[in-house]
Amino acid sequence: MTRKLLIAPLALVVALAACVSDESLNPPTANPDLVDELFARYVAFGNSITAGFQSGGINDSVQALSYANLLAEQMGTEFEIPLLNKPGCPPPYTNIFTLTPVGDPGPLGCALRHPGIPERLGLVAIPGAAVLDIYDPLGAGNRSNTLTTVMGGGRSQVENAAISKPTFVTVWIGNNDALGAATDGANPGDPAKVTPPATFAARYTAMLDSLDAIGSIQGGVLMGVVQVGVAPYFTQGRVWKGFELQFDALTAPLNVFDVANACLTFTALTATDTAWTSVPFPVGGPTLSLANAKLDSVLGGLLNPANLVPAVITCADDKAITNTEMANLVGAITQYNATIEAAAADLDWIYVDPNDLLASLVPVAGAILSFPAFPGLPGVTPEMSQNTPFGFALSRDGIHPSTSTHQAVAAALVQAINAKYGTSIPAP
Repeated sequence: MTRKLLIAPLALVVALAACVSDESLNPPTANPDLVDELFARYVAFGNSITAGFQSGGINDSVQALSYANLLAEQMGTEFEIPLLNKPGCPPPYTNIFTLTPVGDPGPLGCALRHPGIPERLGLVAIPGAAVLDIYDPLGAGNRSNTLTTVMGGGRSQVENAAISKPTFVTVWIGNNDALGAATDGANPGDPAKVTPPATFAARYTAMLDSLDAIGSIQGGVLMGVVQVGVAPYFTQGRVWKGFELQFDALTAPLNVFDVANACLTFTALTATDTAWTSVPFPVGGPTLSLANAKLDSVLGGLLNPANLVPAVITCADDKAITNTEMANLVGAITQYNATIEAAAADLDWIYVDPNDLLASLVPVAGAILSFPAFPGLPGVTPEMSQNTPFGFALSRDGIHPSTSTHQAVAAALVQAINAKYGTSIPAP
């Protein structure tokens, strides 16, 4: 019987503050630091979150901060990572508003990986991967990219894992089956780019069958898909409307910024859950910058107030995730997670819903901001806008977890694994 772990909010707050032959892999207890033989060979499957992607980029520094690497350290198991050279592939941002990277990766936009990457990897996750990519990265409908080659050597995650013959696995995959639609630049929320739940279920089953075929896995954790609407990268239109009212009060009698009423539309999903039209950061941010530029032009005498035309967030279908598109995303992800939880029950593995973790973070002051910390706004310090523009639980891109949240995930997994398997992994 599967165990769905609900993360205690208090524990989370505390955590946040703070080709190889078979013979060469035996005996599994050769490592004196190993907590339990179950973890002799741990492999982490997944996408950008598991790989350690933060602030719009990835390099060896953020890879080492991944929850998977932190978990492996607590297990005492050897865990090799396909480390990427600095500044990264692509480099993380130091400032999301100026899009300043940590360094220049060169003409390829990718600093490539360290030499001497071991054949036997513990972290096989690839940023951008969807369920299909775990076992068939070249199949129709895959999301293969440069990192499939740079990090994975062109092999699937299952192929890389088979070399290691894992005894224990964590699988956090499925976010990109919906997130790809949400971040689509041409039409955010495009239903055509959301993996249909039936297709997702078939692919998830095929993925688990491919893991089973490895023949060495003795236990594991399946993690659910994050509801994309939680990410502050997608700010609700009603929040933007509230900001408009504050902005108007500061700039009266001028009117330089408007948010259309279309941004206030919503769909009731349950008695307590609502899908709101949401504005992606690349749409809202530049519109606000334009409004500020118009204001400066008027105040500087370069623009006659009579000729002022406000900058407008319209929430048109090709500029926002409409309430119906958000409802579609929520519904699809809900069905994805039902599939994953049922699969964990069938395998007698652990199921962890990351949305429980995020729900615990919402009431924590400063963890997840409802509105980005744009520079110059009242109450926003330069440190906030540069280092925690979406809250301290998120990295600078507003989608991927921060280091403290990776630590919280690792702590939650330690608790869940010990409860299920009777092991004694020390808390991070």
